[in-house]
Amino acid sequence: MSDSYPRFTVAAVQAASVFFDRDKTLDKALRAIEEAADKGAVIIGFPELFISGHPGLWYMAKKTNPLVIQGKIFKELVKNAVKVPGPEVDRLCAAAKKARAYVVIGMSEVDDLFPGTLYMSQLLISDKGEVMGVHRKLVVTNVEKLVYSQGDGSHLKVYDTSYGKLSALQCGEHAMSLAKYALLAMGAQIHVASWPSFPRNVNGEGQRDSVEFRVRQFAHEGKIFVINSCGVTDRQNIDACCDTQAEADNIVSEGGGTSIVGPNGQYLAGPLYEGEAVLTAEISLEDALPGKMKHNVLGHYSRWDVLSLNFNRERLSPFADPAPHALALELKEAKQRLQELADKVDELTGKLAEK
Repeated sequence: MSDSYPRFTVAAVQAASVFFDRDKTLDKALRAIEEAADKGAVIIGFPELFISGHPGLWYMAKKTNPLVIQGKIFKELVKNAVKVPGPEVDRLCAAAKKARAYVVIGMSEVDDLFPGTLYMSQLLISDKGEVMGVHRKLVVTNVEKLVYSQGDGSHLKVYDTSYGKLSALQCGEHAMSLAKYALLAMGAQIHVASWPSFPRNVNGEGQRDSVEFRVRQFAHEGKIFVINSCGVTDRQNIDACCDTQAEADNIVSEGGGTSIVGPNGQYLAGPLYEGEAVLTAEISLEDALPGKMKHNVLGHYSRWDVLSLNFNRERLSPFADPAPHALALELKEAKQRLQELADKVDELTGKLAEK
């Protein structure tokens, strides 16, 4: 019998965080997971920093210099960040297990060892309610640099699921060609793209267009499915981030743009520009095969002998362990001695042959 490619449903959540309130945002996440499961979704994507809000709006909305008071927002972000493992993670895992769905949710992650260190993270949970891993944003963007630390290659992975190989990136990482290529090289088939909200005037007219063509390009290039989950800005967000009525009045849209994109770069659901919703689409990995016949960038349509990628998967740490370095030096010296012995053997062999 031939191989079968079952059809299944995926979901992209478009919703507003409850800014600087971890518990209320977590409650919204659990309701969205339940709603997506009721629609049959088995893989569910959430916006960037959904728990508990992207501080970009706080910075970008202000007409005056926010740097003199940014310590206040940093304290709130730390106090409302998530530790992995932790009680908030336990609640999300329980919801994923009940829904029998894989969940990828954006969050502020606080380092368990260094509590003043925050990461922009995506938590990946299996349909059995187990943490598969965390992706920490490799390069933080714009005002994010004032708050968050950068991740490393140890958090850039592709995960096996019952439905295909699952990957995830956040926002501006979709402009990093080598990061996307690395995921494709690890076999990504279904990808969750997480974004904050980008209301007009605050972020510019072209920002939302940029989101759309980046996710469509990635889907088309890799012949993958993209669950594209964007945040929206609601009244609570505006009240939390704006100090004056003029600042509030300048926010003239919610942001949005959530969609689900097929391997030919075409929309399967959305894009949805306003309001909160759970978008779903039925997909099958079989639908990616015709495109791969023409352009398989990790198969016949590649030239690894000409172009290749260096990938450092080392976990970064402020503590340097001298033992591995010493062993590496010892190994290098041993190889050098072996090479010298091999050269000597060749020399003696040659002399013996001459006699």
